[in-house]
Amino acid sequence: MPRGPSRRGLFELEAGAVSRGKTVVRQTLVGESGIALIHKRVTEMGYLFHPRRVDHGIDGHIDLVDPGSRTVLNLVLLVQSKASGLPFPYETETSFQYTCAEADLNYWLSGNAPVILILSHPDQDEAWWVDVKAEFADARRRAERTVMVDKRRQVFGASAAGQLLRVAVPKDSGLFLASPPKKETLTSNLLPIVTMPEVIFLAPAAATTYPAAGALLADQQGWVRGGWILRDGLVISFADLTDGALSVLRAGDVERHETAEWAASEDIDIQHRFMDLLARTLAADYRGDLRWHNDRKHLHFCATPTLGPRKEGKAPGRRGHTVFGPYRSKKDPDVISFYKHAALTTRFRRLGGAWYCQLGPDYCFTSDGWQEYQYADTLLAGIKRLDRHAAVAGWTRTWATYLTQQADLFAAEKALVFGELAAFEVDRGIDDRLWGPAPEQTTDDTDDLTDGAAVDAALAAAGIETADLFALDDEGAGDEIPATPDEPQPKTRRRRAATTGRRTEGRS
Repeated sequence: MPRGPSRRGLFELEAGAVSRGKTVVRQTLVGESGIALIHKRVTEMGYLFHPRRVDHGIDGHIDLVDPGSRTVLNLVLLVQSKASGLPFPYETETSFQYTCAEADLNYWLSGNAPVILILSHPDQDEAWWVDVKAEFADARRRAERTVMVDKRRQVFGASAAGQLLRVAVPKDSGLFLASPPKKETLTSNLLPIVTMPEVIFLAPAAATTYPAAGALLADQQGWVRGGWILRDGLVISFADLTDGALSVLRAGDVERHETAEWAASEDIDIQHRFMDLLARTLAADYRGDLRWHNDRKHLHFCATPTLGPRKEGKAPGRRGHTVFGPYRSKKDPDVISFYKHAALTTRFRRLGGAWYCQLGPDYCFTSDGWQEYQYADTLLAGIKRLDRHAAVAGWTRTWATYLTQQADLFAAEKALVFGELAAFEVDRGIDDRLWGPAPEQTTDDTDDLTDGAAVDAALAAAGIETADLFALDDEGAGDEIPATPDEPQPKTRRRRAATTGRRTEGRS
């Protein structure tokens, strides 16, 4: 019969288990003791010390107090603690040296806020202070990064109270330090154009307005490909105007221009023409999939043939968003109150010699997949009031994934091909733990209904719950709604709707 572990073996197992637990290194305890010593000395001076639990080069600040009236002054000092359980370099009974880390010194000197460095031996109840701005005022001292501390003259205690009053500055004087050193990758909402047509075609226009031009195209048989613009009596397009459907828009000979010349032009009028052409070409590339809303100046996903939900933006690790889907009435689940479409505002910009499409996620609400819902403004005000960074970032990624997806063999070739969202490496970032809670209400510059109570009341009057505004935003939401052609479609509630304009082949 096997024997159990010996008494010594049990002890070794228990000791091993303990050794695998979390440990506290001595320097951590020394650092905490240094903060406690500062708190003690500041209190003895009659001042107030406020430690920071998130340390990025500043451990806290001191609020100074009038020694006579004991009222809190509008004066503040930033504090950084450097505590040690060992002697500082070249330490004697009267002095020692301290060399600051370059990153720390850069941070302390980066703004106008006064910073004092407190060097201490907590176990010996000893502390000294250095006025960082004064000690490193000239370039030579700044380059050396080393300070000589006089242990008798620079004691951090009651005798230093008067000197601190002369170093401190008013709180309301615009105090600042640069953002703390922190490597971070910032992903923008800029989608770079990696491929565009090499030639731009232009010719005298056969129509002077977009509705008139749309009427000419309406008589054409088949699908009209290519985006075009009207400007100064000319029709301009990446598509060849010599023949094909767009040829009906010209009333004279066709000119050819190198796209690269327009893309690099410093002429403001040419830049505006080029930006307009890019925007209309994008809309044409996705005609039949995305629809232009002339009043709201955005593109939104078209309704599906069955009015069932559609999902886009799937990628590794992401299930995507439902970009079109119905919202069912809470009172009668068989009734659809409105349809929600993912929408996008775009702006084409030239930055550093390259062209980008700036993505602005938006929303569209319709009563039947086409006509705008009568409470669309209220819904937009409500959802934008509640939107946060995570939601906007998620929708930006969804649109980027959609616009950069590989075309299948049966899809028409796109005139504009995009790369991945532009990302930038920065040396300074923001620690997310320093952010406060999100505000309960935010204003929206684009809507009149900015008052939260007014929006909530309007939504309630329309029978819409605020939480349901995001029902189709969640990844994977909406899958439970049947969308097969064989199933009966739910009846749609009739609404007085504001039309978005008659459908034409070109944007107007």
